[in-house]
Amino acid sequence: MKATNFIKLSFVAVTVVLLSACGSSGGSNPAPVPDPTPTPVPTVITHNGTEYDTVTSPFTGKVWLDRNLGAARACIAFNDTACYGDYYQWGRNFDGHQDSLSGTTATLALDVGNAGSSDFIIGSPDWAPGPDLSGALRFANWSKSDGSSVCPVGFRVPTITELKDETIDAAAAVTNNTDAFNNFLKVPSAGGRDATTGVMGAEGVMGLMWTSTTAGIGAQAIRFHSASATIVPTNLRAVGVSVRCIQN
Repeated sequence: MKATNFIKLSFVAVTVVLLSACGSSGGSNPAPVPDPTPTPVPTVITHNGTEYDTVTSPFTGKVWLDRNLGAARACIAFNDTACYGDYYQWGRNFDGHQDSLSGTTATLALDVGNAGSSDFIIGSPDWAPGPDLSGALRFANWSKSDGSSVCPVGFRVPTITELKDETIDAAAAVTNNTDAFNNFLKVPSAGGRDATTGVMGAEGVMGLMWTSTTAGIGAQAIRFHSASATIVPTNLRAVGVSVRCIQN
């Protein structure tokens, strides 16, 4: 798929293991002295079969997942395919469509909570315009932090303001896809999936990240290219792009 198509589309519980030393209330052995500088144990978050760690923003102090949803690892390069992750249609749940190799269908969803298929919905700017033309239901869905949506318990999809604050409006502003990788979020150029055909494109060239913010009949995303980093004000909701979660 041509890169210009993307410009047109405008592309349980958390287990915290704490190590502590506990002394007995009696006996001859004294209680051990705690290590004054213990080695921190990472928090591992498992959601929909994928494990995540977290990173803390040096700009806002907010906590984020360390990789895109569905990614096998945090990125080691902007074109590291193992960190691309899944490609979600805006506001849609984890139902199989997000896999880059999922099938396609031209049948629009009649329920935003259950698309009725694991296929990627193609041929329309919006995969579910009938039940949710305004996008209000899907905004509410992706704003959930109870683990029933795409993000783990305690996390949700960020708003456009929250993602801007960490990237293009940050003190160390992201201005292209190289900056996006060097950012603490380690954003890859994962490309995206076309709303018309379902074909993947721009992998290793451009990154797009969804936000929960609606915009007319579209939704807002941020795009990172080799020479730019911009807001996509009305990205088509049927496009499949990356999602990164922020702690609620």
